[in-house]
Amino acid sequence: MIEKEEENVESNEKNSELDFATPEKQEARAYLRERFLRVITGIVGEKAKFNLYENSNVAGEFRGSDVNCSEVFVRNLQTPLGVVPEAILRVNDIVSMNVDIKSNGR
Repeated sequence: MIEKEEENVESNEKNSELDFATPEKQEARAYLRERFLRVITGIVGEKAKFNLYENSNVAGEFRGSDVNCSEVFVRNLQTPLGVVPEAILRVNDIVSMNVDIKSNGR
């Protein structure tokens, strides 16, 4: 009887581990990932404003991000100390990012 209970516990653990891998959930993740990537590619070249930690505000032209989305590439970054021609912002330093896509008539 104890052996059966142990088998059931192991079986339940395996099922809960594989619960994330159901075809429906994989399809939903793929759909959301595709939409996210379309948004990121759609705002390349747009003006963006970034709120950073320590209450810093900077702005520049959004150029993209790395594969892991841990860094954001910005051109002509306007900082309180001046303009940086090319910059990489760490996503961990960004509190929020605002992109006004309505200004270009889209």
